[in-house]
Amino acid sequence: MDRARIASIIKKYSFSKIPGYLDILELHCRKMFGRGCTDLFLDEPEKLREVLLAKYNGDAESAYFAIKYLFLRAVLTALNMLELEEELAQNFLKNPLLFKEKLHRMLAMHS
Repeated sequence: MDRARIASIIKKYSFSKIPGYLDILELHCRKMFGRGCTDLFLDEPEKLREVLLAKYNGDAESAYFAIKYLFLRAVLTALNMLELEEELAQNFLKNPLLFKEKLHRMLAMHS
């Protein structure tokens, strides 16, 4: 699945659940790192985690909620792999490099 498709899936899903949320988060991503949220999600998840933690004043539960229910649920539903949601959400918070590795493997399988 290509980058543009992933961005579209996340944007559409996010808008259907919490309209405007991704737009606000996008501003935080660009302000902190000069890159969009989807790019950080795919390439530098540790930086997206940093953005989420900064946005929520270090509250890991809020960051977990955002990554699990807006980013991962959108992508994993499209891939029909929702059973991996919890594992990947935990990896995102605790080991973003492992998260990136697993995510890229899954996406490569569906290219």
